[in-house]
Amino acid sequence: MTIKRCTLNEIEDLQKVCRETFTETFEEQNTKEDMEKFLEESYGLKVLEKELSDKNSMTYLAIDDTGKALGYLKLNVDDAQTEKGYDNSLEIQRIYILKEAKGQGIGTEFMKIAENKARDLGLSYIWLGVWEYNYAAQKFYKGKGFNKFSEHIFVLGDDRQTDFLMRKEM
Repeated sequence: MTIKRCTLNEIEDLQKVCRETFTETFEEQNTKEDMEKFLEESYGLKVLEKELSDKNSMTYLAIDDTGKALGYLKLNVDDAQTEKGYDNSLEIQRIYILKEAKGQGIGTEFMKIAENKARDLGLSYIWLGVWEYNYAAQKFYKGKGFNKFSEHIFVLGDDRQTDFLMRKEM
């Protein structure tokens, strides 16, 4: 397995792993209509192209020996962050891994990339949002030194859900 910075050349691989991992993670708890709306709004090719072209966003793919994308990480700084008011920080906007690839250390490697990027940029902390009912992810983040500091509303389709905001000081 290798991890590489995603470019426009891998946009279709990125879209596939985005849609697959999000669906695996959340389809049981959400309606088909809300899922379809969210997947199109968040993972359409034009949306991903804009994100990959943003100098303040960085996306990484974990790829197996056959070339299959196993997961991805999306980081944001400055005006690319999804929320205002978190100056001098790095946002982990997305970190998703296929169910079949969990337990292989990909999440830990993604966290190392985020921490190294925050240190390289001289930032004070890393923050992220995690769904209030995604207990496995919360446990993973707590194990990596993140603590809850706030909450916000995350809209999935037409459904308003609560995300916990967590941060780790650098």
